[in-house]
Amino acid sequence: SGKTNVAMLTMLNILGQCRKKRVKLEDDNMEEEEEENGEDMYDLQSFKIVYVAPMKALVQEVVKNFSKRLAAYGVTVRELSGDSSLTRQQISETQIIVTTPEKWDIVTRQGEGRAYTQLVRLVIIDEIHLLHDDRGPV
Repeated sequence: SGKTNVAMLTMLNILGQCRKKRVKLEDDNMEEEEEENGEDMYDLQSFKIVYVAPMKALVQEVVKNFSKRLAAYGVTVRELSGDSSLTRQQISETQIIVTTPEKWDIVTRQGEGRAYTQLVRLVIIDEIHLLHDDRGPV
């Protein structure tokens, strides 16, 4: 019903806010360069987006979907769940972290994870109606 597309629009909004200001010297050359490398257009180190999905299977599906849709912008999407941990380097290189509530709870309580939470500009909670489920109040 379009909820994923609304999430995508909010992510693109954050990406637009992190667009680098560029001085155009030669319009023809600049346009070619922008088309070639989306990473140069955006300050990809200045933000993180956290997408919280209730189950690991949905996390994997969302990572696949958003990775494909945001690749042209140079955005890296990675999974952070019970089965997969990310190194500090991987987290710093990642703009969109797709995680489960339990794993995000653990990461945000650790000293290391707190540094990355300072860069979080958007948190998207998928299936929020499941928040008060039998799995617990995470």
